[in-house]
Amino acid sequence: MSRRRATESDPASSSSHQAFEMSRHLMAIATSARQRVRDRLSERGHELGPASTQVFPNLPREGLGMTELAARLRITLQRTGQLVQQLEEAGYVERVPDEKDGRAKRVVYSRKGRRLLADIDEAMDELSEELAAVVGKRRFDQLCGTLEELDRALNGEDAPLRLFGG
Repeated sequence: MSRRRATESDPASSSSHQAFEMSRHLMAIATSARQRVRDRLSERGHELGPASTQVFPNLPREGLGMTELAARLRITLQRTGQLVQQLEEAGYVERVPDEKDGRAKRVVYSRKGRRLLADIDEAMDELSEELAAVVGKRRFDQLCGTLEELDRALNGEDAPLRLFGG
């Protein structure tokens, strides 16, 4: 099936149509990319559920306090606790006493969680190479920079991420 390109004289080239097409392509690419990463992680022995799709992209490698994580996720502390509990049960994270505040808990990656992070890095590198092979490294790098700029403009610097579907 061939795709028709809109031209300046074509009514389909209006900015609203262009924004619609951009949105459609971004969603399709994101869906495909998430599935490819999920498949690669599954091949490496990781079965990730909805809790992982919210927490992992927002939990730095050094971990975070529960309150900080809830704020970063923009959800309640109670819901954050539920998500973290699911990930604890799966063996990916653990809650440890916060060194600065003995009453508080800090969420950190377990050994299995650190292995997952390494596998995510590998899967993302593979995906980047695959996509760069389609459009060329220079154009892929430019696209990534442009998308980052648009994301920050639309969502702000600290918007929560959901990378792996779910």
